[in-house]
Amino acid sequence: MLFLQPNQKRFLNSLNPLVMVVCVFAVVTIRTTVDPWIPLFSGYWDALFALIVYLGQRRTFVEGGILTLFAGHIYSLSSSAPIGLFVIYYGVIFLVARLLTYVIYANTWLSVLALLVALSLLSRFLLWGIAIGFGHRIFGVAHAADLLGYVVFNGGIGLVIYSFLGTVDRITFKVPRINIEMAEGGF
Repeated sequence: MLFLQPNQKRFLNSLNPLVMVVCVFAVVTIRTTVDPWIPLFSGYWDALFALIVYLGQRRTFVEGGILTLFAGHIYSLSSSAPIGLFVIYYGVIFLVARLLTYVIYANTWLSVLALLVALSLLSRFLLWGIAIGFGHRIFGVAHAADLLGYVVFNGGIGLVIYSFLGTVDRITFKVPRINIEMAEGGF
């Protein structure tokens, strides 16, 4: 890919949001078709969780926000939850992941795994609270074993998805956003 001309690299860079939209459709399709076949993992993974965390960490606010709203709406349409529940849920996860970029920038596998595990733990209780806010009780308070399985499984699957999206960004020449700023002069 190093032999490409600058205009070809810009073209590939402009295709990146389209590739992300295809990834959203693929992940939602996999989640809605695989889940009934493997009931053991039914409540243990969140299909778009890693993608939303990735958007929060590696995209600008506008680009990541638009893709997050799109992903949440598509997932809301394909689920039996109230319309808008997953839009708010993924929006909050995006904002938390976005705010965490000012503290940590997940670029090693260990920091990505720690970020995914921490946000997965938060998201389990966040979804429950948002569902109560909608007047529905989707599920009760999770048992400790269910919560541990959810966090571990989401962290593992999320790490694979996160690294896949990083590879897609390298192929499409998408430059990651970095919040680290150099100070000028003295103290």
